[in-house]
This record gives sequence, C-alpha cells and structure tokens, in this order.
Amino acid sequence: MKKTDKLSRWLLILIVFEVLLFLYCLFFAKEILIEEGLFLITGLFAAIVLSDLLLTWTILLSFAFGIVFLVAGIVYIPFHQSLLLLFSFPLLIAILIQVRDHLFKEHAKIKDQETEADVDYCNRFESFEDRNNTKIQALLIHWSHEELFFQLQPEEYSQMLNQIHDLLSQYVKHDESLYYVSDGNYLFLSSDSQRDLKNEYDSVIKNKLENLVFCGEDGEQSVQFQSGFVVVDQTNKTKYGDYKDLISHLKRQLETDIIVEY
Repeated sequence: MKKTDKLSRWLLILIVFEVLLFLYCLFFAKEILIEEGLFLITGLFAAIVLSDLLLTWTILLSFAFGIVFLVAGIVYIPFHQSLLLLFSFPLLIAILIQVRDHLFKEHAKIKDQETEADVDYCNRFESFEDRNNTKIQALLIHWSHEELFFQLQPEEYSQMLNQIHDLLSQYVKHDESLYYVSDGNYLFLSSDSQRDLKNEYDSVIKNKLENLVFCGEDGEQSVQFQSGFVVVDQTNKTKYGDYKDLISHLKRQLETDIIVEY
C-alpha cells in the first residue's frame, strides 16, 4: 500500500472517530462535551510538539491518571461517561501518532516508486521471455529497524533515506534500475548477464552502506542492512511472472537474513 493510501486511511479514521465521539456526546453525554473538545485541542497540540516516545508516555499516563481519578470518585459521573473519558484521549493520541507518522513519510524527499518498479519489471520480463539466454537479477536492500529510527527523529530519517539512495545510485549501471519501494526498501533490477549483483553487494556495497551513520539526538548511531536476492531465468520464470510474486519472495528472504547486533 502506498504511503498516500495509508495517510488517507488514518485521516479518515481520525475524522470518523471524532464525529462519532462528538455525536455521542451531543445526544447522550452533553456534560462531557467540553472536556472532549479540550481533549481534541490538547491531542493536536501534543502531536505537533512531542516525539513518538513522549506521545506513547502520554497515552500511558493519561490512562493511569484517568483510572485514579475515576476510582477515587472525586466527581461522580455516569459509568458510560467515565468510560468515554477514560478511553477517548488515549485512542485519539494513538490515531494522531499514525496520522503524523504517515504525514512525515508522505512529505519525505524520497518518494515511493513501487508503481514504477512494477512497470519496469513487467517490461523486463516481457523482453526476457523473447530471449532465451537472458536473466533478470533482483536485489532488495532493507534498512534494518528503519521504523525505530523514524520514531526517534523523523527529519534525520528522511535525510538518511536520501543518503542511502544516493549511495546506491552510484552502482547503477547500463540496463539497470534502482527504486525506493517504501519502508526502507530499495530494489535493484538488472538485466546485465555479465554482472554478479549479489556478490558485488556482499563484498562492496554493503560495507559502504554500513559506513553511513544516523545522527540522532543522542549522537551518531550505526545502521545495518538486510537483503534478498533472486535471479529470474528460464528455469523459474513461471514463479516470478508477476511483480508481486517477486517482491513477496524477496521480502521473505529478509526475514532469514540475520542481523548481528553490536
């Protein structure tokens, strides 16, 4: 799913959630209508100024304080209103985290090129079927734990995506393409039968990538990568006739590429 689709989905969830919440308050819980309005304003402000980690703590603390407040019985309110006050703010923050994260990714300098990769692979596959002595090499490179880095510092995350793309672009040769296919994944497609793309990645490119550093709030952090690789030829072309089959196979390989933690 494209980043735009995910952002639209979470925006729709936010709107539906708030509309249903305020309608319920309007008809069945007018006494807490103002409180829910304040929750919305506070939540929007928090989503703008706080990091994902602090927002997660906000969810936990608001839930804990809500339980203490309601159990203490400082102010008596009906049970259904108590539940609404207890759960509405944490749920709102959780939804806003998703909206903000996808909004950051949507406006990152590097864009999702999944559609272009699909078209390119289909074109290569059609040309490949007309010639018996050719092959397609597909190499998927994944930035490990990229989601964690995004939560730590979204702006630096976007810069790192571009650094990775710029470095990989230096190794794209004739009859080859490089695409960013979302979530820290980069796809190499090559029709060069003379090049051993996997060997070159393991011996040269991976070392160059892991020399990059992520500049977070706590200083520089090393980055690591996983990869998946397949050669599509006459022996297995029926398995990878579709881009979705190819990318699914490559992503499954990522799960078996073990990362050594330092």
